[in-house]
Amino acid sequence: MMKRTSLLAVLALVTLASACTGFKKPTIELEGISLGSVGLSGGTLLVNLRVENPNAIGFRADDLRYELFLRSAGGDASNPQWERLAEGTYDEEIRIGARETRTVQVPVEFRLSQLGPAAASVMRSGRLDYRATGTVRVRAAGSSRTVPFSKTGNVMLGR
Repeated sequence: MMKRTSLLAVLALVTLASACTGFKKPTIELEGISLGSVGLSGGTLLVNLRVENPNAIGFRADDLRYELFLRSAGGDASNPQWERLAEGTYDEEIRIGARETRTVQVPVEFRLSQLGPAAASVMRSGRLDYRATGTVRVRAAGSSRTVPFSKTGNVMLGR
């Protein structure tokens, strides 16, 4: 009887371990950036992250770290130059259900003084070229993983 109980315990542990290692990495893509608000000294950009969970269990995501860059006037199409506009951490917990895909909106505050060399180009064309990179920590089934994301794009500002 003792051997049978031990065997069942080992089988249970093997099953649990294989379920944990079978967790597929979620897909996190930056869908785009929109202008939330602009004031005299700064504003808020709304960064939209599309999160897809291919797993049969839900997960929590937190510790979202990001850097947001603007294309400066220097450089050319094959070798653009980028100026850092903002960097930070979004600490709100994000919950994604089993096999769920949803968009999470992250507010990123900036100061107009941080626009630097990109300001003239943005004011002249009304176009904001950006590059965003970052990572988010995903927790599920007793494990934790860091998932990267990256996107380059542009936003047209209303006149």
